[in-house]
Amino acid sequence: MQRCKLCLMPDSVPGSNFDSEGVCAWCREGYPPYTILGEQALRNKFKGLGSHQGKADCLVGLSGGKDSTYALYRLVKHYHLKAEAFIYTHGGSRDYAIRNAEKTCARLGVKLHYTSLKENAHSQAFLNYFKAWLAHPGATAAGMTCVACKHLHILGSKLATQRKIPYVVWSSTPLEYSPFLAIRHTGDAKHQFQREGLLQSGVKMARAMVSSPKFAWGVLAQPRTSILGCLAVFPSSSFLRLSYPDVKPIMFYSFEKWNPDHILDTITSELDWQIPAEITEDWHTDCVFNVFKEYMFQKMFGVSYTDAHLSNQIRHGFISREEGRIKLRESKLYYAAAVAPALQQLGAQELMSKIDLSCFDVEI
Repeated sequence: MQRCKLCLMPDSVPGSNFDSEGVCAWCREGYPPYTILGEQALRNKFKGLGSHQGKADCLVGLSGGKDSTYALYRLVKHYHLKAEAFIYTHGGSRDYAIRNAEKTCARLGVKLHYTSLKENAHSQAFLNYFKAWLAHPGATAAGMTCVACKHLHILGSKLATQRKIPYVVWSSTPLEYSPFLAIRHTGDAKHQFQREGLLQSGVKMARAMVSSPKFAWGVLAQPRTSILGCLAVFPSSSFLRLSYPDVKPIMFYSFEKWNPDHILDTITSELDWQIPAEITEDWHTDCVFNVFKEYMFQKMFGVSYTDAHLSNQIRHGFISREEGRIKLRESKLYYAAAVAPALQQLGAQELMSKIDLSCFDVEI
């Protein structure tokens, strides 16, 4: 495996297209293009609030992670908005993330709502698709393991509609989008994010169902969870716009610059935000399912979400390549050790015999 001389992406990923100098296509393109719209543009979004009948100006999707915590803090303290928040809980929720969300809302005087799917629908959907991936590894099955997660966009939009709140604020960051994902950051002022078309996604789903009986079972066992999750994969999807016309999504980090050091400094000092000492990387560790997403892509391509996220930060000057290399190595060790406890949390320890942790043992 060869890694890019400027970032950390390996040549094992389709589309890497290294040149004669050992530089990947994403470094040459400057992926992802990231130009923020600015604070004034966000203020303009909220002009005229107070005339609606809702109990708050905005509803914030709060995971308990650092990015959504900071977004809520800024909206309340800097923009002086009346906000409410909601957290989507499921079988993979981390206790510390829920505690952080509760503590943050208590300190900011924000009402926190709890949402979830019925019974164990989320965990069961994950296990069905993860078992399908173990039997027939592929990007489609890997992507579908988190299809239930996308219901948070439905639940948030539904809650905002019920409470007559005009905006739902989301906190995914442009620098977290990987070149091998269906959703890509475009940098376009009007259409910041782009995903595969429904037809293309449907064809991939159909092919996966034909080639893998276990994948087909995952779809047929929970058709509503699977289909609605696919339709609501992103907050600005047509399905959500048509289903909840009175609610508008706002991507916070399309307006304010994502700066991880500043975010951490702010929320730890102002809100006493904390993560367990054993967690070395604070990105996406609020959800246990992320452990498996890291494993599946590491196994398939020799690269995970973390490789891409750190490489994006290197290109945009947040960290040096050496800092990124150290963080990446730490993350591989962390995720290799986290798979077994994650399976235990889900009550699926028997699947450990089918796991190959040696994929994390790569040269960095």
